[in-house]
Order: sequence, then C-alpha cells, then structure tokens
Amino acid sequence: MIRTFFKYLKSTTPKEAFIKSLIAFAFFLDSNITYRKVKEFFWRLMNDDNFKYKKIFDAFMFVLVLLSVGILLYDIKNDVHPLLEDFDFYFITTIFAIEYLIRFWVYNDVHKIIIAEYEEANFVGREFNLKKVLKEIILKKWEYIKSPFAIIDLLAILPSYRALRIFRIFVIFRLFKLLRYTKSINTFIEVLANKKFELFILFIAVSFVTFIGGAVIYVFEAHANEKIQNIFDAIYWSLITISTVGYGDITPVTHEGKILTMILIIIGIGFISFATSIIASAFTEKLEELKAERVVRLIKGMNDVYLICGFSNEAEILCERFKKENQDFVVVDIDEERVKKASMKGYVAIKGDVSLKDFLMSLDFEKITKVFVLTNNDISNSFMILSINAFCKSKGYEVEIIALANYESNVSKMKKAGAKYVVVPTTVTALLMAEYIADPIIFEVIDAILTEKKNAVVDEVVVIENSILDGKLIGDVDFDKYKLVLFGVMKKKSSSLLKATLTIEKGYFYFNPPYDLELEAGDMIVVMGYSISVNYFKYLVERSSI
Repeated sequence: MIRTFFKYLKSTTPKEAFIKSLIAFAFFLDSNITYRKVKEFFWRLMNDDNFKYKKIFDAFMFVLVLLSVGILLYDIKNDVHPLLEDFDFYFITTIFAIEYLIRFWVYNDVHKIIIAEYEEANFVGREFNLKKVLKEIILKKWEYIKSPFAIIDLLAILPSYRALRIFRIFVIFRLFKLLRYTKSINTFIEVLANKKFELFILFIAVSFVTFIGGAVIYVFEAHANEKIQNIFDAIYWSLITISTVGYGDITPVTHEGKILTMILIIIGIGFISFATSIIASAFTEKLEELKAERVVRLIKGMNDVYLICGFSNEAEILCERFKKENQDFVVVDIDEERVKKASMKGYVAIKGDVSLKDFLMSLDFEKITKVFVLTNNDISNSFMILSINAFCKSKGYEVEIIALANYESNVSKMKKAGAKYVVVPTTVTALLMAEYIADPIIFEVIDAILTEKKNAVVDEVVVIENSILDGKLIGDVDFDKYKLVLFGVMKKKSSSLLKATLTIEKGYFYFNPPYDLELEAGDMIVVMGYSISVNYFKYLVERSSI
C-alpha cells in the first residue's frame, strides 16, 4: 500500500502530491483516537479549570514563575551560582517554551481547516484552494500569537537570555504569567472588564479635570510658587490632589491656588465614590455567577445527587430529611429570596431556571440521579418536567423525576411530560385524616413512621453483590435478630412468582414475600425498625461485600 501511494505521488505534480499528502494526513489525525485524546488532555490541562490535573499544573507553574523572578532579580546586583543559572535557563525557560508551544498547538485544529476546505471543494466540484487553507491557518495561529496572554508568555521567555541585558526589563512579564494560574485575579480582571465603558467614562472625566486643574494652578502659581516650574509639575499636583493622596511636596501659596485645591479635593472624593460604586455593582452582578460556578463544582465532587426544583414547604421538609440521611442534594429556585432561605439553612442552593437549556447544561446530570419538582404551580411543574426530560433524553442521561401536583386532574399530564411519580398533597392529607377518623391507632403508627418519632423508620436496603444477602432465601435471613420487620422486596428482574405481585416499572414488588424467594444483587428490600437497627443492618450488608 505504501509503495502504491508513493507511485501515485510520483505520477502527480509536486503541488498536487503535497495537497494530497496534506489531506491524507489531516484525515489521519481526525480519525486517530490517540491523537485526539492527547490533544484533549493538553487542552484541558491548559484551559479547563474543572480538570483535576490543571490545579497541579497551575501550582507547579506558579512556583516556577516565583523562582525564576527571584533568580533574575537577585542576579541584577549579585553573582548567581552557575547551578541556579543553568536551572533557570535549561529547566524553567524550557518549561515556559514548551508551555507556549503547547498552547499554540491546542489553540485550534489545523487539520479541521484542511478537511473543511477539501469537503467544500469536493462538494462544489472545484480545485482544492491551498492558498486559502494556508491563509486561514496562519490567521488562526496569528490570532493566538497576538493575544495578550500569548505575548506575555513569549516575553516571559526572553529574560533568561542574559547575554542580552536589555531583556531584563521583560522580567516583569513573568509576574504577569501568574494571571494564568490564579483564578481570583482573573475573576477581578473579568469584573473590571465588564464595566470597561463606565470606567472609561470615569477615566475621561478624571483626565479632563486633572488637565483643567493643572492648567489653572499653572496660571495662578507659575511665577509665585518655585515648586511649579512647568506644566508637568502642575498636572502632577492636580492628579495628586484629585486622588486625595496629598504628598505635600507641592503646595499652593496663593489664595486662588488654595481655593482650587479645596474644589479639586471635593471633586476627587466624588470620583472615588463613583469608582467604588462601579466596582461594587460589578462584583454584585458577578456574585450570582460565582455562586453558580461554586455549586457546579460542588456537584462534580458529589455522587448520587438529588436535584430539588423549587424550595416550597414540601421541599423544605424533604431537605431536612435528606440532610439527616446525609444524602447529597442541590436546591434550585428562580426566586432569590427562597434561594437565600435555603442557603441560610445550610443547603447547597442556586438561583436558576431549570426550564432553560443553558442552565441545565451548566449542571452535571451525570451525577444527578433523581429530580424533585416541588413548586406550588402545576403549570410551572409541568413545564420544568418537560424541559428536564427532553434535555436528559437528548444527552442520554437517565434521571428519575418525582413531581408535586396540586390538583388530581394534572397528574396524568405530568406523567406524560416525563414524571415517574406524581404526589398530590391534598389527596395524601385526606387519606391520613380518614385513617385518623377510622383507625386512630393505625394513624399513630403511620405518623410515627413518617415523622420518625421514637426513631421508627421505613427504609430500603440494596442487596450488594457477595454480601450476606446475595443468594439468600427470605426464610434464611433472620430479620428478628436485627430487630427489623420486612415489608417487601423489589426484584430487579422478573421472577417465577408473579401471581401475588404488584407490577412496578422495571421490576416487581413482593409485599410480604414468600420464604423461598431468592435475593439477588441489585434487589431492594424494604424494612421497618429503629433507625439504629436499620443503619447497623446496612453497615453489615456493605461490610460483608468487601
């Protein structure tokens, strides 16, 4: 095959051979899984703040920058040991250069530009435009080269070449490299960048008043004040006065100059207040975004997360239960006051609209297993269920949606929208009231279980592979020994005992199961007992599987 390929190249012109080799190499890179994985790894290492190795890399580069700056500054008036010079030149500078080349490489995919031009040319039936491809590649790479951070990276390499002493001035650019590896500084710069128009207007106003103040004081005191020799001295005094620093090296001696000083001080206080309000408002606007990023990072560090949409009264009770059970959950609400209320209770809460795709994409649904839609508005609940279900299906996520309905007539609509279970609080309340009137003792038992009075709980225990439950018959498990009462078993798959079962989606629930029912890994048993008994039984099951 290689011989045939080279024969083919010989039969064409050098330009055609180069183009065909270029296209073949581009397709090779595009289809090479190893190449894609390596490039993705380095891209995430350089750019993805959520990548675990980036934190290590940032810390490593942070230390190198400080070491290199320390060596270069010490070398200005002292003789550096040759070993340190070699370390700085051969190791630190080499690392900086490699980082620059890697960032240059991962900035964009050159092979995709080649493939796009090939497919376009093939589709419209024209020749492959090599000049267009080369121009686009150069422009894309130049886009990176001229970016501020790329310029800083390039200039940061130059101070190591001690033969050219003028490059020492670029030592400051190594400190600028710290901006890459410090998220808080980047956040501060981003906040200021969002207010660049307001800050620009403020800069123009300060510059104008500074110049006017300098010109006026120069007119009044050029001949009376020996410390104001030229217009630069006057403008310097004006800026120092407006900033309310007041070094005292230049002070007015005329009455007019003193009056001007008082006016400039008052104007300067106004400018400082205006600048403070701009920065404060910028950080206030950024605060919600920072909170959202924090919650997203927290979700990534969790496992088996429950998403609670709407912090209603029912959601508040549910959160208390989850917190007591150490279950990871996140509260989402569109109302800022309810989000604050949830946060004050110590819950992980975020302001957002789960009916919006952009917000759903910011959440990590790989970790979210159940979604509770619990607002007091059935229309909002239905829309949220529909949005979450559609998003999860499009991304291939599997989540279980449990919703709240205020009216029985809306239950079927919510289930059609994608909810697996729908609870109607009014119906549940009516059933409990009827139970209390008919059988008050039974009601007390139910109330004790639901509210966990005297630590009575109903809980589920998963049968873990190779545990004390795996492969056992129900009759062989001594539940009395563990002070537990068995309610039933949820089988993960169908069984031969189907006559006395209640069919539940994706499995069968055996209420008061027969003694000869065999337990398998993945099955779920429902038991009642004191919380200490249930927790101890769970511990024994988990420990026995190790």
